[in-house]
Amino acid sequence: MKFLSERTSTQLFLNFPLLSELKYSVVIPVKNEELNILETLNAFLLQETLNGEFFDCKTFEILILANNCADHSVSIINDFKRKNPELTIYIEEVTLLPDQANIGFVRKILMDAAFHRLQKNGGGIILTTDGDTSVAKDWIAQNIFEIESGADAVGGRILLKPKELNELDHAAKTLHFKDEKYQLLVADFEAKILNEPHDPAPKHHQHFNGSFAVTTECYEKSGGIPNVTHLEDCAFFEQLQFIDAKVRHSFKVVVHTSARCIGRTEVGLSYQLNEWKMIGKNGAKVYVESSEAVLERLLLKKKLLDLWERREISKLTIQSEFNRMFPEMSLKNDAHLSIFNYSYFGAWYAEILKIVKDEWTKKDTLIFIDKAVNDLETLLQNYEITNFSQTSIR
Repeated sequence: MKFLSERTSTQLFLNFPLLSELKYSVVIPVKNEELNILETLNAFLLQETLNGEFFDCKTFEILILANNCADHSVSIINDFKRKNPELTIYIEEVTLLPDQANIGFVRKILMDAAFHRLQKNGGGIILTTDGDTSVAKDWIAQNIFEIESGADAVGGRILLKPKELNELDHAAKTLHFKDEKYQLLVADFEAKILNEPHDPAPKHHQHFNGSFAVTTECYEKSGGIPNVTHLEDCAFFEQLQFIDAKVRHSFKVVVHTSARCIGRTEVGLSYQLNEWKMIGKNGAKVYVESSEAVLERLLLKKKLLDLWERREISKLTIQSEFNRMFPEMSLKNDAHLSIFNYSYFGAWYAEILKIVKDEWTKKDTLIFIDKAVNDLETLLQNYEITNFSQTSIR
């Protein structure tokens, strides 16, 4: 084990050979995962092409950063490596200082390392998952399919491991199902209203590091993982939106992750499951954005998207359309002209949201999650009956 400084963090995995066939790099942060890591690694022995053929192991590598481990994770990984030499697995064992010992820093240096390695081979795809997560046998192949179909990045469907889901606290399980149903309904609305060619229905709501893939080109263009201590996946997704990256939320890309309520990160799925567990015990209610607020937000984004695509029209026309979009508020200092200040819609849209945020916060947009789900289902009946067969709800 070595102490990791800012200087040495840029040298991770530099001493490991680079196969000429390498196209895909899988990064996995590990901290005290002795109970899960073997299942995680075994899944990569089973990788197949979309035709069910053996996936060429020489085209991908697995980069593992074992940080501050106090269990047998490292010895289990090394033993697995010895028994399965056909897989290219490289592990760096490090000790992090308190200001570095967070998932944001760990994921960033892992993704950066994968980026630099792939760049030496002319680029490729960076994929990330977790040490308590098992990927489907076509996980790599389905990610490749979505990217070859036009996506810059892919968020996979993250489900809870069935056995652990069944053993989950009743309150946590109930609220997890309700939240899943709500989020999937919102995602369905997004697909129908925004009608983005790169992310059509059916789509889901997850773009988290339990299953995420991004091209090296897009990673470089975005600036990589932001400097945050946690929720680095959400911060990265926001950064991808700023550059209009084509992010696909694919049901074809599937992983199963641990349903533990005590995790390794400050904020994450385990934190949320524990929160729901506590909420259930306290008899509290969960409130979410109302169906009316969801619809208003998405319709506004669609109108702004349409205006963005026609931004060569006259400034007077743009101002007129802005006035129709925001009849109850005054945009200060010719804010409508900000459309000409940005190269990407996502960055401009974020600026507009800042302007309307104060007005929206005056509205009572949060309602009980059960009512929100019922309202969304009613609204969606105007489009089609939603099929949840691919979710963890049923």
